Amino acid sequence: MNSNKLNGLLISAGLSGRMGEFKPLMQFNREPFVTGITRKLVSFCEKVVIVTGFQNEKVEALIDSQFSILNSQFSNKVACVYNPNYTKGMFTSLKAGIEHLKNSEWVLYHFVDQPFFTNEFYKKMVSQANDEFDWVQPVHDGKEGHPVMFNKKVIDLISKSSLDSHLRMIRDLPDIRKNYWNCSYREVLIDFDTPEDLKNFETKN
Repeated sequence: MNSNKLNGLLISAGLSGRMGEFKPLMQFNREPFVTGITRKLVSFCEKVVIVTGFQNEKVEALIDSQFSILNSQFSNKVACVYNPNYTKGMFTSLKAGIEHLKNSEWVLYHFVDQPFFTNEFYKKMVSQANDEFDWVQPVHDGKEGHPVMFNKKVIDLISKSSLDSHLRMIRDLPDIRKNYWNCSYREVLIDFDTPEDLKNFETKN
């Protein structure tokens, strides 16, 4: 897949309730989760949209300082979108972001609590997308993981769905052609929900 056919959607809107700290601004490899992920996604995506909600001003200020339109390297490639319905569930943030990515051929849908993927991972994942599929999802040890990618067909269905829908309902429609990518990356099954999750990951790596 050529990079100009793919856009990134990073969800950074939640309350981070179980973590006890605001996850987007937490550090991984000495960089905030949200900027570290964005920095890697812009290498593979034509555009990256970050959906904000809780403490949106802090996230937006950080993104602006790191990916300002004054920096020609990232000019017009990174944008924040505020979701006023962020307390009503993840799908509302997905819909808010998709409204700004309707012209995408593919979207890479990413959560802010997975800051650990390498450029190698993204390169291999992006290579899984082709015209034979509408949906790409990594699988490790028989378990489905994240992030996921989906094409224009799924994008249109998300856009037309109500706020109380779920992405899994769309994925499981019989006419959605799915590519479950069996990969060696155990990280696809991991996210940082609690301080213990982060500590355990750092201990093992």
